[in-house]
Amino acid sequence: MDTDSCKALAISSFQLMESGDATLAQQIIAAEFTNREADDDPGQPERSLRGPPGFLATSSWLRSAFADLRFVDLEAIAESDKVVVQATMTGRHTGEFHGIPPTLKRFRQRQIHVFRLQSGRIIEHLAQRDDLGLLLHLGWRPESPQPTGRGFLAIPPRSTERR
Repeated sequence: MDTDSCKALAISSFQLMESGDATLAQQIIAAEFTNREADDDPGQPERSLRGPPGFLATSSWLRSAFADLRFVDLEAIAESDKVVVQATMTGRHTGEFHGIPPTLKRFRQRQIHVFRLQSGRIIEHLAQRDDLGLLLHLGWRPESPQPTGRGFLAIPPRSTERR
C-alpha cells in the first residue's frame, strides 16, 4: 500500500469507532488484530479479543458512555507499516464510564494512536491519551490523603540502605 492509502485506512478506523459498523470492521480490521490499549483494562476482557470483535467491543464501550462520539482534527503520518494519527475525541458523557455515572458534560480529549498495518488491514493498535484529565473533567476526584495530626501528610521514610 502507498502512504496515502495507509493513512486513509487508519483514519477509517475512527469512522468505525464512531459507528460500530460490523461490515466496515470486517473490511479494515485483520483477523489477528490486537488492541494494545485494552491491556490496561482487565475489567473488560471483550476489548482484548482478537480481530474485529475486539475493535467493535471498544467501539461499543465508548459509544455506550459517550453520546455524539466523534473523532475530529485527524492528522496522519505514515512510514512503512506504521501510521500515527493525532485525533481529538469529542462527545457528551451520557453513560457510565470507569464507574463515573453520566454527568452530561461535553468533553474534548486529544489523543495519539499508532497503527500497524498488514495486507491492507489494521493488525495492531495502541493509543496515548490523557485519561486522568478526562476523568477529572467528568468529575472524578481521588480520595483525599488523610492528615497525620502533625500538620502534614504521612510520607514513608526513605531507606538509608545503599545499593
